[in-house]
Amino acid sequence: MTIVNISTKISKFFLNAGPAGAAWNSRAFVTAAPRPLQAKKEDKETAETCQNVKEAAEAVKEGAREVRKTTELIQNSAASAAESVTKMAKDVTDKVTETADNMTEIAKDSVSGALGTAKTTTEKIKDKIMGK
Repeated sequence: MTIVNISTKISKFFLNAGPAGAAWNSRAFVTAAPRPLQAKKEDKETAETCQNVKEAAEAVKEGAREVRKTTELIQNSAASAAESVTKMAKDVTDKVTETADNMTEIAKDSVSGALGTAKTTTEKIKDKIMGK
C-alpha cells in the first residue's frame, strides 16, 4: 500500500514539475535492481574457485615433494642393502675360498703321506720278495 502511495506522489511530482503537456516517462524510475546483482555472486564464486584451485595446486606440490622424499629414502635404503649384501657375499666367498685352500692342502698332505706309505710298503714288499 505504501509503495502505491509513494509512486503516486512521485508521478504527480514529475507531472507537475515538467513543462506543460509533458508526459511522464516511466523508464526514469528504473535505477536499481530489486535483488543483488548476479555479477557480485559470480565474482565471489570465481574468487572461491581460484582459491580452491590454488589450494589444490599447493596440495599437489606438497604431495610431489613427499613422493620425491620417499623415493630418495627408498633408493638410499636399496643402495645400502645392496652394498651390505655385496660385502657379505664377498666375505662368504673369501671364507669358502680359504676353506677350500685349506682342504686342498690337507688333501695334498694326505695323498703325499699315503704315497709315501705306499712307496715304503712297496719297497718293503720288494725287499722281502727279492730276499734282502
